[in-house]
Amino acid sequence: MNNDFTSTYEYTVEQKAEGKFRLMKIAFFALYILYPVIFMAILFIIQLFQLFALVVVTEWMLVYFTWKYTKPEYEYSVTSGRVTFSVIHGKRSRKEMLNFAIKDCLKIAPATDGDFLAMLEQYDPEVTYSAVSTVDSPDKYYAAFETPEGKRCVFYFEATEKMLKLCRNYNSAHTVITKVRY
Repeated sequence: MNNDFTSTYEYTVEQKAEGKFRLMKIAFFALYILYPVIFMAILFIIQLFQLFALVVVTEWMLVYFTWKYTKPEYEYSVTSGRVTFSVIHGKRSRKEMLNFAIKDCLKIAPATDGDFLAMLEQYDPEVTYSAVSTVDSPDKYYAAFETPEGKRCVFYFEATEKMLKLCRNYNSAHTVITKVRY
């Protein structure tokens, strides 16, 4: 096993179709069906039959530019003790959401344990970031920290053994380690 803590560690999870993402898929699917019907009805009413070909092109554009938002991927990477959290849509566009130092975390603990969740509730975070595939993930952890501006934040992530070792290396006093799947 490589114990080089200066190298970059990356982990990516895909969001499962649950909650708002399931609703988003249903809504977009309905839009994809209704859009061509309404567009063709309008063209039929105003008798512009020559523009029916635009329905196919605009439908393709609609699907291409919107469907990617129904199944995001979450990536977090650790480089020299700094965590960078990004959201990737459709394997094409990446947006960095968060960047913080592990040493600044007030607590890194499992979000599946009642005692640690009670601590988190007392912390009362103002901003929440999530990099978990499902709300019920058995390896769900949180990292509680404050931004330089003083905002209380929490970052939920799916923990791996390597990530927990990195957390323990950079912030051993505030890291709780449990058995995880990966």
